[in-house]
Amino acid sequence: MTRAAPGLTILVDMASEHRGLVPVIAEFTNRLLACNSHRWAGERLLRTLDEHLLPRLEPGYQLASYYPLFEKIAQNETVPQLRLIELLTKQMVSLTKKHNPDTELKSWSQGSKVVGICRVMLKHHHSSHIFLPLVHLLVLTIESFPDLEVRDHARICLRMLSCVPGKKLRHLMEVGEQPSGVPSHPDSLFDIPSPRPAQDLKGMPDLASYIHLERIVPLVVKQSWALTLPNFSVQSKPSGHILSIQDVSATPSEQEKPTGPTVERIGYTQETLRVMDSKGAETLQILRRYFACIPDYLHSSGLTIRIHCTFRFESEPFNHAWGSDSPVSGSDGADELPALYAVTITFSSSAQFGKIPSCHVPFILGEPPGSGMEIIPIDNQNREESSYCASVVIELEPREPSPGLIDVSVAANTENCQVLSGPLKPITVGIEDMFMKASIPPDTPKKGVAMYYQDLFRALWEACDSSSNTGRETFPLSGGKGSAAINGTRSVKLMEVTPKVLIGAVERYLASFVVSVAGDSLVTVLRGNGVIKNIVWEESVSDDSVGADALVPYSPDNNLQLQLIDDDDIGVSSERYGHESKRDMGVMRVMIFLPPRYHLLFLMEVGCASTLVRIRTDHWPCLAYVDEYLEALIS
Repeated sequence: MTRAAPGLTILVDMASEHRGLVPVIAEFTNRLLACNSHRWAGERLLRTLDEHLLPRLEPGYQLASYYPLFEKIAQNETVPQLRLIELLTKQMVSLTKKHNPDTELKSWSQGSKVVGICRVMLKHHHSSHIFLPLVHLLVLTIESFPDLEVRDHARICLRMLSCVPGKKLRHLMEVGEQPSGVPSHPDSLFDIPSPRPAQDLKGMPDLASYIHLERIVPLVVKQSWALTLPNFSVQSKPSGHILSIQDVSATPSEQEKPTGPTVERIGYTQETLRVMDSKGAETLQILRRYFACIPDYLHSSGLTIRIHCTFRFESEPFNHAWGSDSPVSGSDGADELPALYAVTITFSSSAQFGKIPSCHVPFILGEPPGSGMEIIPIDNQNREESSYCASVVIELEPREPSPGLIDVSVAANTENCQVLSGPLKPITVGIEDMFMKASIPPDTPKKGVAMYYQDLFRALWEACDSSSNTGRETFPLSGGKGSAAINGTRSVKLMEVTPKVLIGAVERYLASFVVSVAGDSLVTVLRGNGVIKNIVWEESVSDDSVGADALVPYSPDNNLQLQLIDDDDIGVSSERYGHESKRDMGVMRVMIFLPPRYHLLFLMEVGCASTLVRIRTDHWPCLAYVDEYLEALIS
């Protein structure tokens, strides 16, 4: 601490002993700083006040008399701010302790002025010099100060301090400065921006040409269509009504019960007693235990899927569209890049995805020219968030497991206090976005998860058979208000691909859904790769389901249709036919949960030259997408 000149010491003593003279000293300081010849004297006076006056002051309500001097100290770039920030921190602690119903107005007034002084520091000082102590002061205010408005203002200052670069932060706060001759209010927290000329929106390019919201993980299938089922009921319904496959309600309300005469199905008789073997009873027990873990989306919130995206915008077309004259430099000149503030991204969709919550990006810089030429792996799901690229997560609550499009709209503020808004390119949702692992009952031990998944696969496989006795059963969902029924269907798909290609595709896209592998050769290969883990490994194939889905099963009532082969082709092709018919590597079982409560089961019989995929599901519309998905896996 330097020794003050005698004249300055007198001013310090007067300010310390007589608070009424503080406005006079502040005005005297203003005159010194306004004169070019005496500016050095004004700066020296401020440094003297910082070194000799601030240590004498005590926190409390009377400290508000010195706020005009504090603001002058905060405005001057040559005066260190550490002592002032420490004193203001003590002041906020004191105001918090003394707060009561009788001092609410004082707390609000003085707390607002302290945050206003913090804003002045942000405007006139490098953020790196004051970052740590100022962050401590703002965090203390946010966490403990009793007034809500003061806490919100402190939160805004903290967000700007931590997210906006220094030069751009000072430029942002200088936008809308009041012209000379207009009286200013130093205690106000925010300046009123000056009006800007309106932009010619017709001549501007679309926002989608330079603002991008993109998926991090691209879809396996570039879905361009979706299956919708119109309602063909003869009853009067609103036009455009879509028929969905709904759950079976356990206790329908009185309004849902038909009031007129009912028509029974032909050939259907009410069963009062049904005999079931032990295998069927075990299957029902497994399914009841499993469905009790699935949320009843009709009466509560359902399961949520998340699509991870990146949000970014290009600097050069943005500046061209919004009339910025500042040049755009390379990646090192971050202070010269344009920025967007308070970005709000909203979503809507005609598909049955439920209400999609909006996403918010507080601050983002434009991409420097040439940054889009970098080579980035397409499956890089862990790409770090930077100032040029923000992470956005779209949360969906599907009512039906079907693909669709999500319409995207954006609204944001520019650094020139302009508001941009408009649509962006839609986000495509594919059938693979619906893939989830089946729920596990909470009482299942960790070591028994693999066996539980295998038993559940067998139970669902049996239930999805069209001849299964479980078709007339209903299974209560979590919550006990709704129930689900299984109406299964099946299909097959021949994939003419080598085992190496198939195994690589399964390990990349379906590894987490494989529940068991059977067959010596297949088990050896998959275990050696180490990608698929925590499943049931069977050395030999012993499963009744293998081959049970033959398209032409033997029956005494049906003629067996055989393919005719010319005599000339028998010798040439016998070896090829015999080779392709072998499926001696093994079997993979894949179980996929489709929200809100459906399933997709694959039983892959892996051979040396081709693989036969047997498919069963309790949601037949998804078969419209499965064939294309399996083709895309191996392409």
